[in-house]
Amino acid sequence: MVEAQHMRKVMEQYAAAVSAGEVEAILSFYAPNGSCQVPVGGPVCEGIDAVRAFYEGNELAETLVLTGPVRVAGREAAAPMVARVCFDGVNYELDVVDVAEFNDDGLLTSLRAFYSLDDLRAV
Repeated sequence: MVEAQHMRKVMEQYAAAVSAGEVEAILSFYAPNGSCQVPVGGPVCEGIDAVRAFYEGNELAETLVLTGPVRVAGREAAAPMVARVCFDGVNYELDVVDVAEFNDDGLLTSLRAFYSLDDLRAV
């Protein structure tokens, strides 16, 4: 079974990889059959090729910063974060909670991001 400390570390490293725009690093956290849904309610990208296409085809947050401890229960981790993005030359912040599920090898089988663009704040 995957250890809680490993899940916490992956979520920290994931935020750093998103901030750095390092798609290959992001993909290294996913299982071959992993999926992402960013945001929840949007399309689900299933399988590593679809996950790759999502991260390559979308603007990533300029920064994604943990704002509290990563909470772990069973095989899942929830990470409170703030994303900083820029639209039309205006900088915004957005509160996000990423919820990830891990397999026995410690790889992401699912990552779901909870947020609404209605909550964007100009900074």
